[in-house]
Amino acid sequence: MWMLARAMRVQYVELSSYAVLAAAVWCVYVLDRIKDVFSGKHPVEGEMPWRHEFHWKLKWLLLVLVAAVIVYSGYSSLYVLSREMLSAGLVGAFLVLVYFVVAAFDRADVAYGKNFFAGMVFAFGTAVPVVIYSQPMPAVLSDVIAPLQVALQEGGAIAMLGGILLALKEYIIMVLGSLGVVLFSVHVVLFGLLCVMNITAIDLWERSRRSDDQEVKDASEFSLSAGLMALVAGAMISAAFFVDDYGRPLCYAVMISAALLQVINRKRYKFSLDAQRVLADIALVVPAPLMFFLS
Repeated sequence: MWMLARAMRVQYVELSSYAVLAAAVWCVYVLDRIKDVFSGKHPVEGEMPWRHEFHWKLKWLLLVLVAAVIVYSGYSSLYVLSREMLSAGLVGAFLVLVYFVVAAFDRADVAYGKNFFAGMVFAFGTAVPVVIYSQPMPAVLSDVIAPLQVALQEGGAIAMLGGILLALKEYIIMVLGSLGVVLFSVHVVLFGLLCVMNITAIDLWERSRRSDDQEVKDASEFSLSAGLMALVAGAMISAAFFVDDYGRPLCYAVMISAALLQVINRKRYKFSLDAQRVLADIALVVPAPLMFFLS
């Protein structure tokens, strides 16, 4: 979020936005791990049983903590954050629900569709607090509620049906408008694609470890290498033609992170899958100092 704010020349982001974002990501992560175990999906046998086992053994405690975090996030959204943040946050919550639906149907060894959706949803949630301070939202929650309030005042089934349809129309405008405003940015798209590659890298490494077929291992390495090279090319073109001096450091950061992921990809057999996961996440934050010195 800080890197996006620097790239988009946003001087102020509410501290509560950082807290709510961290809380939301943690909740999604915990629920996703518990769902994996419940549905019978486990990591590579003998390599990383501890993550899923930990969440399953403490599932009731973690679910209570998730509920508490949701209450805190709800309070912050209603009484601390701006109305625009609340509206965009509801759009983000809707996208998370859609993600769980997509994850339920995308059962491939490497769920490219689910990974793409997850990466872009994370980018949306990270960018929202930055974007709403630089661009107005096309519709907010009050626009959705207004037709219902009018219908209640008029009374009658026909008025209520019309109010519901108008509210649904405004809700669709709010969702699509928020997606367009937040994701219609080179910086956010590049960051989202980097997140997609981070998630996909882990899936490809797990598939490679599961298989004894050398062709599968080679295909996994090639798929990730090709995706990372395409991301680097996109970042280079963006830096050259589509962003200003403030946005270029973010493009450089994406290139560095992609390069680090490729190094890990080439040397992955020297590390356990657990170590690979940690290194993949570290690769995303290593370029942060570059943003500080070049922005």
